[in-house]
Amino acid sequence: MIGRSLSLAIGQLPDPTFRRVLVKSLLISMMVFGLLAVGLWFGLLLLPDTQQTWLDWLIGFLSGLGFFVGMMLLFPAVMTAALGLFIDDIADAVEQKHYPQDARGQPVAFWPALWGSLRFLGIVLAVNIVLLPVYGILLFFPPLLYVLSLAVNGYLVGREYFEAVAWRYLPRPEADRLRQRRRGDVWLCGALIVLLLTIPVVNFLVPIVATAFMVHVYKRLRATG
Repeated sequence: MIGRSLSLAIGQLPDPTFRRVLVKSLLISMMVFGLLAVGLWFGLLLLPDTQQTWLDWLIGFLSGLGFFVGMMLLFPAVMTAALGLFIDDIADAVEQKHYPQDARGQPVAFWPALWGSLRFLGIVLAVNIVLLPVYGILLFFPPLLYVLSLAVNGYLVGREYFEAVAWRYLPRPEADRLRQRRRGDVWLCGALIVLLLTIPVVNFLVPIVATAFMVHVYKRLRATG
């Protein structure tokens, strides 16, 4: 089920709708990380001078390293949040091509979509900030850091993508019950999405593919209950 769904999603990449959404979501993600970088820079300027050149250098280096690690860990969440504003465009394109006989999903209004994207981004930021001390320790054990990030963000990303798609077709309580019944499948799909997002260059395309992928996954999970 997962392999077939992913194959169909990748096969639709040349769709003009997919390209337009990709450009928009990338621009938003770049703006978010740009603002975070500016905020970090101003924060460092506000720190008092320690009068120790090596200590000032160490603080700057660790701050930069922390920002880079954080950007790598949070890139999936930021791209997903940005894409949340355009998920209806992707879902509509998938429905038109692969499910023309099915009832169309109901588009989510702009403000609820914006709130949902911001809420998701806030949750992911909060969870990863809480885990920062653990991430810091696991920097010395990269495989464990990768596994923890994959597990945590896989759950969050899988849930967000599934809910964003399922809410187009079902009332939220019913969509939540379906997600809970198939939580293992949803987490596995989320982990696969996060895994793909760690691949350079490919990661720019993954959020678009992931949305189409989750439409196919939803259709199959709904059919099998």
